[in-house]
Amino acid sequence: MLSDREREKLCEIERGLAEDDPRLVEKLQTADWPAPKVADHWFTALLAVSGVLAVASLALGHTTGGLACALVAGWAWGTLHRRKAAARGALPKSGERTWPQD
Repeated sequence: MLSDREREKLCEIERGLAEDDPRLVEKLQTADWPAPKVADHWFTALLAVSGVLAVASLALGHTTGGLACALVAGWAWGTLHRRKAAARGALPKSGERTWPQD
């Protein structure tokens, strides 16, 4: 969370940028950050590589390395599914209450 002073400074920088190069500002506002398909491919690749390394490490008797790779694979899987759910609109927006109201 930004303080009031930091927000004012950020707004000042944004205004200066808009005055200096309006085409750049327009391009940044219409761009998809990050491109969802490209980012999903990175998580899928990370999941595959860490899964293979986890199995290989465990097969060779390196328990700690295997568990570390398995944790990375689990994180990548969870992140990938959360991103896909967010893209479908299945997750609540930031600040929304997710528990039943009285």
